[in-house]
Amino acid sequence: MNAAAHRRDTGSRRALPRRRATRTLAAGLLIVSLGACDALPVLPGGGRSASESPSAAAEPMDPEQVTTTASTATDPSWLCRPGEGESPLPSSTEGGTLTPETVSAEGNDLTISGPFRLAADHSYTGFRPEGVLLPAAPENRGIPAPGFDGELGVQGAPVPPMVVRERVEVAADEGEPAPSSATAHLTLGTCDDAPLRQGQFLLRLSGGGVDGPGRGKDDAGWAASGDVLVDVVEGRLRVVPGAISAPSGEIPADLSALACRAPLEAVGDGDGLTVAVEDPTTRVSTVVPEDELGTAITARVTVTAQELGTRALLQGVVVVNPSTGTVVSGARNAPDVSLQWIDEDGVSRTDHAWVSRSTCGRDALSAGSYRAHGFGVTVDAEGATHVVLSDPWEVEVVDEEPAA
Repeated sequence: MNAAAHRRDTGSRRALPRRRATRTLAAGLLIVSLGACDALPVLPGGGRSASESPSAAAEPMDPEQVTTTASTATDPSWLCRPGEGESPLPSSTEGGTLTPETVSAEGNDLTISGPFRLAADHSYTGFRPEGVLLPAAPENRGIPAPGFDGELGVQGAPVPPMVVRERVEVAADEGEPAPSSATAHLTLGTCDDAPLRQGQFLLRLSGGGVDGPGRGKDDAGWAASGDVLVDVVEGRLRVVPGAISAPSGEIPADLSALACRAPLEAVGDGDGLTVAVEDPTTRVSTVVPEDELGTAITARVTVTAQELGTRALLQGVVVVNPSTGTVVSGARNAPDVSLQWIDEDGVSRTDHAWVSRSTCGRDALSAGSYRAHGFGVTVDAEGATHVVLSDPWEVEVVDEEPAA
């Protein structure tokens, strides 16, 4: 799953901010309005003016202090009633960059922290985050869902299922250096005060608090280096483990238990996953019918989870030699696991393990009896890989012409 890159249209004040770096990430939309500067609480960590040297950079913002500071209410009416208000988004986001590194969520509150860099010839006047939460496309969770990849807040645009209702604003005295890292704390809600809708969303973060050179400097702003994938499950925000460190939408996993000739065994405690198979192949020939690529052992593999939402997930079919217990077909050698959404029905796919080619030995398996499993692989929040196996089933491999 590769995220498509989007950049903000700097020629229109009401243009939807576009993605500035390739990202992943897990349906709804989130925006927060600008607040008055004189209402900003003063927190540690200021900004750096263009005339100051890099050595004058301030200490990072304290995320804990940001999250415990009183929030300021925002007005999302320009999104809730498209075409009736002006977008609060800055016309330019070239004034600075926030690189998301950590994300936390509790209830309706979302906190994002990471290094903050102020562009040359710009000065820091405070930190006022703006956010757009776009529903992720089901087939590619790194890009917005259809209908949410254009301009928002204008007449005819979709009304977002989620908007920012509050945010923490951080003030800075004139001449203060920019913080080396910044924290955005947002409280989400809906236009009609309904519960948050379940699904996967891409947070596109930007904001004000930057003065640019020349005229119109008050319109300068900053943007995050990439989108952040978050979930809403049972009306509450949930962070996607590993999404921040996986700009391709895939998370590194230890698949050594599924490598060719490795002894097949479950790894870890399963992290709440259950694996089951349907319609498994029990007899297959090594003789390949005309106009087919090969013969294989197939099954529909379903993975369910105790907790719903996005997680790293790989599923498939693997075959072992029962006399040695080692993998002979269906091995997985790629080191990455894709991010997938698991709902109440789990995730199902039909997979195959080749018999006539691409095995771990010769081009085809020898005739005989084999044992097959469905498997599921996940990576937990601590980065540990879990390999879960289904109950095995017996497969007979023959060298005969397949039955018509």
